[in-house]
Amino acid sequence: MKSQLIKWSSLLCLTTSSWVLSAQTDNLTMTSTNRVNEVLEQVLTAYGGRDRMTNLNQVKIDFETTTFAVNQSKNPGPPWDENQQKGSTAIDLSQQQFATQNQGITQNFHNGTIINGDQSHQLNWRAQTATPIAEPNFLNTAGPFIRVTPALLVKQLMERSFASHYLGQVDLNGRPHDVLSLVMEVGPAISLYFDQETHLLHQSERFFVGFGLVGYRFHDYQTIDGIPFNRKFELFINEDKNMVRHNVNTTVNQPIDAQLQRPEGLRIVDPLQPDPLQRQTIADGVYLIGGNGTYAMFVDMGDHFIAVGGTAGLADRMRLLREVDADKPIRFGVMTHHHSDHILGAQVYAESGITVISAKAHEAVIQNAISVADAQLETVDKKRVFKGPKRELQVIDVGPTDHSSHLLVAYLPDAGLLFEADHFGLRSPNNIQPANQATQDFAAALKRLGIKAQKIVSAHSPRVSTLEELKQAVQMGQALTQQD
Repeated sequence: MKSQLIKWSSLLCLTTSSWVLSAQTDNLTMTSTNRVNEVLEQVLTAYGGRDRMTNLNQVKIDFETTTFAVNQSKNPGPPWDENQQKGSTAIDLSQQQFATQNQGITQNFHNGTIINGDQSHQLNWRAQTATPIAEPNFLNTAGPFIRVTPALLVKQLMERSFASHYLGQVDLNGRPHDVLSLVMEVGPAISLYFDQETHLLHQSERFFVGFGLVGYRFHDYQTIDGIPFNRKFELFINEDKNMVRHNVNTTVNQPIDAQLQRPEGLRIVDPLQPDPLQRQTIADGVYLIGGNGTYAMFVDMGDHFIAVGGTAGLADRMRLLREVDADKPIRFGVMTHHHSDHILGAQVYAESGITVISAKAHEAVIQNAISVADAQLETVDKKRVFKGPKRELQVIDVGPTDHSSHLLVAYLPDAGLLFEADHFGLRSPNNIQPANQATQDFAAALKRLGIKAQKIVSAHSPRVSTLEELKQAVQMGQALTQQD
């Protein structure tokens, strides 16, 4: 079922009298505001009343989840990889405290996050580590949980109704729904679909430019402490089902102190530091540029640059490169693999007249991500060598791995330096995690293909890692596998 965003159909008449346009605009705004307030009062009644929503501060949900790796599977098309997980999330809105943990059932991981002032940590039970978070951000970390919990969305709507608009009425599954916008403090606006009879939230949507429509659907309500909570939630990405979550237990307005305690036995490692946008020189004429967990590498070939990586924010990273050399062109942009978060840069490259390089198996996915009519796209089967006046750069497909059936890395033999995505990267010093299967596959591929890189840079880390650190991670992962 494709959801339709509601558009106003009224036409404003052209006139030279500015006061007429102003009056019409005021009437439209007032009509929208009044309708928001009418719908909101009905919704608040359905969710237990304004006082109950005001006093809703603590929520804890235990869940079981099936994920479908839409645009994130090993292969570039369906059927998507499917995995099962279980976990719990707890939030205290009044204290801005948050705790979540997620454990793989079909995959071997057990991770968590605690946001609790100066006692905030990233947790990894498999590695037995707790990584302090230097600057915890409650809104960014808790936002995903709020967006999948209707009662918390209603509380947000109540508190931020001043920024809401009435978008109209739409039929959803044969029932009329009122659609309101909600502008949270972080992220794009959300469209909320409330059933006109029950006034419960059945669907919400957000749209991301360059990525598409993210839809949320809520089912099977039960009343807890006078407030309706859904027992089932579905996530869709561009109409493809990405997740089904069953909430097996929900508690309301109970202390979450136990969830905020760092588990005993986890070793404290160096803290996660803020990751601002920055440029690093990691070898002569080689720059790692990025921030907020996404990085690209730029290689000076003598008379041109080659860019490697396609994550978000690529245009900002290219602007920082221009502070080094404002005139030298970027001729090629290498896409590491087909996953949706790693092909956003293809459009940026194409708009700049840069030839996009991808694995041959990912050609169709990359092409579909580009809306430039005359975009230049070239592919790599197994290996392609770029030679310039200054150096040689090798683009090599090291797949398959447990993460992607094909994976392009960029290797600079003269510097002993390799750029990769999603397979190995250290976010903080002295915090080597046990290698998962994908990382072990990556390390084995380097050995099999005779790639003698001594330094490794990642699309998701500001740190330059070493081959020895990769070997240590692999040894730790293999030891845990033997214990299992």
